[in-house]
Amino acid sequence: MYDLFDEFPATDAAYFEAANNAHDLAHWKPSHDTVYEAGRRVGFSKLRRRDTGAGKRAFAKVYKDVCKAWMRGERFKRDVIQPKQYGEEISEQELLNRRVIGRGRVCQLKDLLRGAT
Repeated sequence: MYDLFDEFPATDAAYFEAANNAHDLAHWKPSHDTVYEAGRRVGFSKLRRRDTGAGKRAFAKVYKDVCKAWMRGERFKRDVIQPKQYGEEISEQELLNRRVIGRGRVCQLKDLLRGAT
């Protein structure tokens, strides 16, 4: 009989890979598309929150179905998640201008607190 998991990662390895990378999907490069798809179908937030036993059982069931679908020729589209960019890109001159404006406003606040107008 043909072994379903000849070309796929083992279920345990796939589960731990998905669970360990569920927190940072933008930087994760799955070992196989079926691992990512099974994690997506179960829900990455559920993989992060569930206890190991329940999460593992749910993932194993879905993973088996995903592997069968892959063997039938179905392919899964992975949405590319861009890492979050914090802040904005500004030039050095703009940064200097913001500092000067900020210092001026701090001086105004100090004067207001002292009672000077």
